[in-house]
Amino acid sequence: MHGFEQALPSYIDRLAEDGWVVVDDFLNPAQIRALREEGARRLEAGEFHRAGVGRAQQQSVRDDIRSDAVRWLDPQQHQPAEQPYWQQIEQLQAALNAHLFLGIREGEFHYAHYPAGGFYQRHLDRFRDNDARVISCVLYLNEDWQEADGGQLRLWLDAEGSREYRDIAPQGGRLVLFRSERFWHAVQPASRPRWSVTGWLRRAS
Repeated sequence: MHGFEQALPSYIDRLAEDGWVVVDDFLNPAQIRALREEGARRLEAGEFHRAGVGRAQQQSVRDDIRSDAVRWLDPQQHQPAEQPYWQQIEQLQAALNAHLFLGIREGEFHYAHYPAGGFYQRHLDRFRDNDARVISCVLYLNEDWQEADGGQLRLWLDAEGSREYRDIAPQGGRLVLFRSERFWHAVQPASRPRWSVTGWLRRAS
């Protein structure tokens, strides 16, 4: 039995109690490397676009708020490198619905590439007029990440998002899960390019 599968009940309990959890070794190093290389291939092919803020017609690119580029994953056309990720996510979704009754029906995920110095200012993932996003998921694809490289996910634990926080290093294979409507968070600047697959488990739109 895979380590993630064995530990999944404890992760669910932690998420239920605290609203967030860090899952190390969500995928093995070879699978993480394959995902990173797939993302890099797509970036080189020009498939990424600058990420915006806001939703639908109100979305705009704001260099003062975020500096990442993204490429959405297609749930209907899995690349070989992406297949293990989708399998784990489906298992996670089933467990969350079975134990926490969250009503998750779908997921939306993208590669996220931050250049050296890239950042994302403090924000919430759930839109004010749409509560579809339930659980935010960030899987890091970085190799040999060191503390001095920066790029931490800063997760505020107080409701106002202004006092108590945790800084989580973007180590390859690490998955961070948190309630989308509850936790303010930010991406700290890094001294080297930073990779992840980021997205949300959602209720039906």
